[in-house]
Amino acid sequence: MTDGSARALDRAASRWQRHPHVADALTTLSWVVLTAVPMFVAESADPAIGARPVGPWGFGLGLVVVAIVATTMVLLRRRNPVLLFLVSVTLPLVLLPFSLDVGAFAVAYAVFAIAVYDRVSRAWIAGAVAYAVTLVLSAVHLLTGFGFTPVNRSGSRLETALTWAAFGLLLLLVALLWGQNAGNRRRYVAALVERARILEHERDQEAQLAALAERSRIARDVHDIVSHSLSVIVRLADGTRAVFDADPDRAREAVGQIGGVARSSLDEMRRALGVLERPNGQESARSGTGLEDLPRLAEVYRGIGLPVRLDLDLGRAGREDAPGVAAVDAQGIPAGLQMTVFRVVQESLTNALRHAEAPTQVRVEVRVAEEAIHAEIRDDGAVATVAAEGARSGHGGTPERGRASGSEAAPAPARVGRGLLGMRERAALYGGTLDAGPAGARGWTVRLALPRSGS
Repeated sequence: MTDGSARALDRAASRWQRHPHVADALTTLSWVVLTAVPMFVAESADPAIGARPVGPWGFGLGLVVVAIVATTMVLLRRRNPVLLFLVSVTLPLVLLPFSLDVGAFAVAYAVFAIAVYDRVSRAWIAGAVAYAVTLVLSAVHLLTGFGFTPVNRSGSRLETALTWAAFGLLLLLVALLWGQNAGNRRRYVAALVERARILEHERDQEAQLAALAERSRIARDVHDIVSHSLSVIVRLADGTRAVFDADPDRAREAVGQIGGVARSSLDEMRRALGVLERPNGQESARSGTGLEDLPRLAEVYRGIGLPVRLDLDLGRAGREDAPGVAAVDAQGIPAGLQMTVFRVVQESLTNALRHAEAPTQVRVEVRVAEEAIHAEIRDDGAVATVAAEGARSGHGGTPERGRASGSEAAPAPARVGRGLLGMRERAALYGGTLDAGPAGARGWTVRLALPRSGS
């Protein structure tokens, strides 16, 4: 078969599938033609053939049976082919006393319908039952002469019985094999359609989950950027107002720092939202939120009066360039892990700036080991009120010692703050753990551990 003829057959099949009722009507009409013609031949049979005369009653009854079977064929061929088979096998038996066999093609059509629209195994069972009925009727005709019209002028029962048995077998085999092939193709196409539907549903679910994850990421980044920048700007603005008259030079310097913090925050916001425009949606390797940027972050907080000491250990030799600042080389550490450490340190310093009273030291230790990255941020500032202490933990009231991990996160209490929740989410995203809680009578400690395999 050429490609052109195959495409023509596919187009024809598509047209029939678009008009199933027309196809059922034409199928039924073809059966009526194949059945009614032998009835007329039997009515006008040669007297030399030893067949019982049909007569008007037999002919009228035959037309009624044909009409019932045809109606059943139109209505049930697709919806209930098994019931069609039962009608096609049993109803034509009432015409056998008139030597009218109108059931052979009806049974073949029903077997074909079972193979296409039901199970192939049921079609073979139905074919076996139909052929068993044919063999029984052939044996009855051979012994008694009852039933089939003789197929030759001699009226031999043996030849008639053998002819009908062979014809029934051939007809049923053609119906079974053709129906099995058509049914398998139909079921294969249906399976492909169902598979496509499932894949589309899964794709929609994945898109929704990705959208939720992106919303959460943007919310975390926006909170970290806005909370950090506004806290620093507020502190600088308050300091500027306090020294505006007494020390104009320091006030002018503080105003310059406010502008620098605001511009830096705007750049970070652009980078955070710019991830949406990247094809892979990944954070840039040089986003201003890596381990190399921790000294700059510490310097910003030191500039507004928070006594920050940064100890950064990347697991290799470094030289001391300035007090509390180690030489940094973050090559080989994934950008996502670096950003997570940076944001946790940033949020912890912001909390210390807002809630710690008169801290003498805020110590930031970041250590990169072969298996994990560890960070600890602790201050020795006093917490004046229970409400303030609760605010540092992320909620009002009693302070919370939180812990988040990639496999199990501690249940969040009522009114959990966005900051602590964001740090937990970041740690859990990379399979890490985060502890946050008071360090004895004074101070607060945040501990982060991120496995490097989590990247």
